Amino acid sequence: MKKYLDTRYFKIALYSILVTTCAILVYRISSSTDNFLPKIVAFIDNVISIFSSVFVGFIIAYLMNPSMNFFERHLCNFLNPTTSSMYKTIRRISIGVVYFILFGTIYLFIIFLIPQLVDNIMYFVENVQANVNQITRFLAISEEYISDLEVIPDDVVQEIFDLIDINAIIDILINSLNTIISTFIASAVSITGIIFDAIISLIVAIYVLAQKETFANGSTRIVYAIFKRERAVKILAVAKEAHLMMIRFFVGKSLDSLIIGIICFVGLWIMKNPYALLISLIIGVFNMIPYFGPFIGAVPSVLITIFVGVWEAAMLIIFILVLQQFDGLYLGPKILGDSLGITPFWIISSVTIGGGIAGALGMFLACPITAVAILVTNRWIDKRLVANGVSNLPKLEIDEITPRPTPPYNKQ
Repeated sequence: MKKYLDTRYFKIALYSILVTTCAILVYRISSSTDNFLPKIVAFIDNVISIFSSVFVGFIIAYLMNPSMNFFERHLCNFLNPTTSSMYKTIRRISIGVVYFILFGTIYLFIIFLIPQLVDNIMYFVENVQANVNQITRFLAISEEYISDLEVIPDDVVQEIFDLIDINAIIDILINSLNTIISTFIASAVSITGIIFDAIISLIVAIYVLAQKETFANGSTRIVYAIFKRERAVKILAVAKEAHLMMIRFFVGKSLDSLIIGIICFVGLWIMKNPYALLISLIIGVFNMIPYFGPFIGAVPSVLITIFVGVWEAAMLIIFILVLQQFDGLYLGPKILGDSLGITPFWIISSVTIGGGIAGALGMFLACPITAVAILVTNRWIDKRLVANGVSNLPKLEIDEITPRPTPPYNKQ
């Protein structure tokens, strides 16, 4: 039986079955005669929802692992364990400290930040009409001032200011606020299920952190069982490098965004902005998205502040620009360095595509995923170049460049 399974004909039959199955799936998906594609999507959604708690637990453990390693390393240096039971005890203590910090942060957020955020939102809603009247007066004065300059024709000025519909802007903001509140209420209705899933995920994360070596060894055994030894070594090497790359990015970007959020809050508090906490939270969260994040976070922040005053909104724009320049030129490179190793072209392209596919989460995950894909692709290209005997690639001139004239002092 074993000899039969190893024959060439069995492999050909297996490949034929796979190709036929793929062809049938492609035909059923592309055909408009049935609803096969929605059924596949619904099945995938059901599978994801069933395993979502376990999957989220692995993600939580992956993100909490650097913090646990930090405490575990320092405890080992301090206690100098000599037995496996002492190592397990240190691991449990480290997990407990990490969870204590996590729950303490959530508690402080609920006790201190949420009431202030609610106050900011209520203050904004209560003063909408007064702020609208102030902006309307400012626009009327600006229109009259520009008309007196006689630089732009009056009809053009009138058309420009007619395009600025304050009531439409207010309607957009109010509708957005209502949508957020409705979403929050809908989530609160199913709060029991959310809490249950969160508890399951946190419990799964505890076991994953406590037995991470077991999971790592199991994954290694699976890779060696499927692939040949040489290829398995390369796969694990790439996986380790990708893991270190993603951890450096997540930890560095989180620390960078936290510092930017704190600096933003201090600056806005000095500027006496009534929405300092709310705007700082928006700026800090959106700063997690490379390149586009600061601009996305600046839009709602400026729209909120413009109801306080046009001058305050202008000052906020200048402050955010200065803050982002500080982040991009100094703080970000100091913390992150070249953690991903990809050019701005790939960052912008990946963030754009990721945002189109999965929204804000896609924009956040796009860069590390692209970096890993480029890493794997470069390794494959290097392997093919070595196999083809190519050591030095010729320099390719894309454009025809006129030779530079020889300086007089170099002429013979």
